[in-house]
Amino acid sequence: MTSLQGKQIATIGSTGGIGSAIQSELHRAGAKAIAIGRSPEKLAGLADVSSACVVLDLAKPDAWPAAISSLPELDGLVICSGRLDVAPFRVTSPAKFSEAMDINVVAPAMFVRALLRTGKLKASCSIVFIGSIAGLRASPGNLTYAAGKSALHGVVRNMALELAPQRIRVNMVSPGLVQAGMGEAIRSSVTADQLQEYARRYPLGLGKAEQVAGPVAFLLSDQASWITGQDLVADGGATLS
Repeated sequence: MTSLQGKQIATIGSTGGIGSAIQSELHRAGAKAIAIGRSPEKLAGLADVSSACVVLDLAKPDAWPAAISSLPELDGLVICSGRLDVAPFRVTSPAKFSEAMDINVVAPAMFVRALLRTGKLKASCSIVFIGSIAGLRASPGNLTYAAGKSALHGVVRNMALELAPQRIRVNMVSPGLVQAGMGEAIRSSVTADQLQEYARRYPLGLGKAEQVAGPVAFLLSDQASWITGQDLVADGGATLS
């Protein structure tokens, strides 16, 4: 198992399907895992795998200072936020497009900037954004979400370059469809035949949230201390063809 013993690591979006799996993995690896999310009720459900719980909505930057002030200096940060609105491009409104870009790209990047400005990220801190293979391949009705996750690649690479002098590493993990969170929402919106057809695109089958959490823990660990600006794709081989 990857060791994160004693590291202070915060996960934004820790109450979601992938986020909660990451929170549990960090706890198992020995981290002082801080759960961050919008819902106090859902955060309470993570108490057994959290050293602290912080209520935060990335869409409400006016409330960021209070949440940030409650955080310790961090050895690691995971940003597992996103919004998936499936709709054909021809009916996508400018407002929906802007909203998707804000929650998937702008708010996460600006939150990292806020942490930097308040001295909450230690030198040698590791930051991991959760992307998606939607940013690597086309899918009908996925334009706004795909645009946001594609943009994250540019954010990660440029942020990694700028923060390298501080020994802060920035990477991302891009999962395919997993049986949790957004994946469950997608599964419930299609027929069994459609899901079976989609699953055929995954040589190793559809994934589980835990299979994303492992790569995240690795990138947060000292074993990945020479890795920055990279996208680790965890998709069961779906993007091979």
